[in-house]
Amino acid sequence: MKRSVRCILTLLLLAPAALGAADYKIVVLPFDKINKEKNPELETLSVGIGETLSGALSNVNNFIIIDSYRVKKYLLDNSEFSQAIGAGDERNMDRLRKLTQEKLNGDYIVYGSFYTVGKQINLDAKFVNVDSGKILKAASVHGPYPDRIFELQEDLAKKLTSAINGRINEKQSENMNEYISSTNDYIAYQYYIQARMEHLKFNPAEYARAIELYRKAIARDPKFALAYAGMSEVNSLWGYHIKYGGGNYRPRLEQSIRDGKKAVELGGNLYQTHRALSLAYVNSDDFTNARLVIDRAYALNDRDPEILFVKATVTNYEYKEMARPGSESNRYITQALGINPELIVARWALAYSLSVLGRKDESMAEYRKILTANPRHAASLHNIALIYYERQDFRNTIEYARQAIDSAPEVPQYHVTMGLGYYGLRDWSGAEKAYRAALKLKPDMPLAFFNLGGALYMQRKYREARDAYAGALKFQPDYPEAEKWRKICEDYVNKK
Repeated sequence: MKRSVRCILTLLLLAPAALGAADYKIVVLPFDKINKEKNPELETLSVGIGETLSGALSNVNNFIIIDSYRVKKYLLDNSEFSQAIGAGDERNMDRLRKLTQEKLNGDYIVYGSFYTVGKQINLDAKFVNVDSGKILKAASVHGPYPDRIFELQEDLAKKLTSAINGRINEKQSENMNEYISSTNDYIAYQYYIQARMEHLKFNPAEYARAIELYRKAIARDPKFALAYAGMSEVNSLWGYHIKYGGGNYRPRLEQSIRDGKKAVELGGNLYQTHRALSLAYVNSDDFTNARLVIDRAYALNDRDPEILFVKATVTNYEYKEMARPGSESNRYITQALGINPELIVARWALAYSLSVLGRKDESMAEYRKILTANPRHAASLHNIALIYYERQDFRNTIEYARQAIDSAPEVPQYHVTMGLGYYGLRDWSGAEKAYRAALKLKPDMPLAFFNLGGALYMQRKYREARDAYAGALKFQPDYPEAEKWRKICEDYVNKK
């Protein structure tokens, strides 16, 4: 179902003095379902309509779309606001405008409602100025459901985007067209939206569910470029997380490149596909290809914070550039976080860069900002544990390592850090358990074997300690300290 989007932006409806080259931050809300009966398909449609409009509007040069994860967190889940704006409650709208300004720094709100009667659907929407409360544009569309749901959403986007000035070039118009017409299978699109919501939590605890949903979308529509892009990004992020934690990361990173290439092949005008492939290259340490691909994504959309994050990363040599004011990497990461202060991957990279540069207090502050956005973000919890270990605060080392393990128990390095904390407290039994857990996940870790040997030695379990040191030597034959302690333990065993 390929359709063209022409002349998306038309006459200005704002006063000329309010326009110019400014960027406009736009909040697109899920649409209210007027039908009272419970229907999972219609519940997903509520989010899907908003996501489709967000994707279309994100291609306009001076439009910045607030991501749906932050909208949900600060508006839809906020106790000050009950979502009933489709009914036209003025007090609700006043609260919504206030929260949009305070929490998201938004300039405009797009909201609406829909209802179905038999096999027909009606969509109503409004484009509102946050500051004044003025409705700049109201639009309605109706037609067969689900057969024409994509065309109806496209028609609604056309009507709404004339509410505000925007600048769009030919390539971005193609991107918008390809986004809206990326699939003609609405069930596939529903799976995609559900996957994206899990994806945006940027945490391994949710990655498995996101992958499952992306796969379901692709099973429904094998040519769904956005679903391949999403799967590529999740595998890339998950693979990097495993790599950082010392696990077996290669299968996921290799899959992320395959999926990214497939996404670009199917959706060459979508900035999302190029963004996904470039991130896969970055996390696979192929910076040459990453730079080539991210430049293509940047040409299509230079306001997408995830693209800006990748731009920052490809110039963040050894993590020494991003936190250095005046550097190209710092400029891009600052732009990314200015648009989305809770883009976890961007803030984590900045925090890690600060740590590499020795600015531990600033690094800790950035990690804590991430935990405000997602208290279960395992990589941030782990890095806080490491900072506490450097400060010899072993109890907090154990506490934050335990939280990281609770969030991502499959990462061996988190168990190693837990062991370091117990080692610092001279709790040899606790250290032994932690290192055994790490080795169960990754049996070829010389350091874990070595430290396990030390914990066993301190408990006078000399035979087991000897075997642990031998394990370290098996995977790292040139390990003088391991050989030294193996012999010491061997002597104790022979004396017995």
